[in-house]
Amino acid sequence: MRKKNPKLIISFESNTHAIALKAACGEGLGRVIPLPTQLGISCGLAWCAEPADRATLEEIMRENAINPKEIRIVELYF
Repeated sequence: MRKKNPKLIISFESNTHAIALKAACGEGLGRVIPLPTQLGISCGLAWCAEPADRATLEEIMRENAINPKEIRIVELYF
């Protein structure tokens, strides 16, 4: 049986912010995913990363003027 794992999910007001974070992070600090349904309605994309990378991602967003709507830990199947 598959097991859910905790993931850091960052949602945004627009897809532009999700794509900007992808450009700022490059490879290795997460990826863009469709917004999980348990987070409600926002733009259609979110950033998914390991919870341990939260401080690094917050610094990258601050340096690049990327404004998250919400940052949460969510149990997901990947």
